[in-house]
Amino acid sequence: MRSLLRRPIVHQAVDYAVGFALASAAVRSGDQAVLAIAAVVVIASTAMFDGPLAAFRVFPTNAHRVVDGAVSIAGVTVAVGTDISAATRLSLLGAATVLTFMSVRFGHGIRETRT
Repeated sequence: MRSLLRRPIVHQAVDYAVGFALASAAVRSGDQAVLAIAAVVVIASTAMFDGPLAAFRVFPTNAHRVVDGAVSIAGVTVAVGTDISAATRLSLLGAATVLTFMSVRFGHGIRETRT
């Protein structure tokens, strides 16, 4: 039996939580467009991958890992390379950290080891 954190439903729930946290931060931020775009991309990518909480099941989980990595890299690039507020920068960096950690460490059994 796989541990709870190795299940795709947990990864997908965390991705949704990150997306909705970014959307919530966008409402209160001075840089609303940056966080709103990031929230839409995270929520859309989570809703379209082949997982138990998916709405559309457009692409497989391996592609979702790549999308999570690309979103993380884009978030760090925007946070470091643009003139945005500190709160927006912190939100983007936090989201990128969580997405990267979940994709690399708990990647739907792709890096599953046998004991």
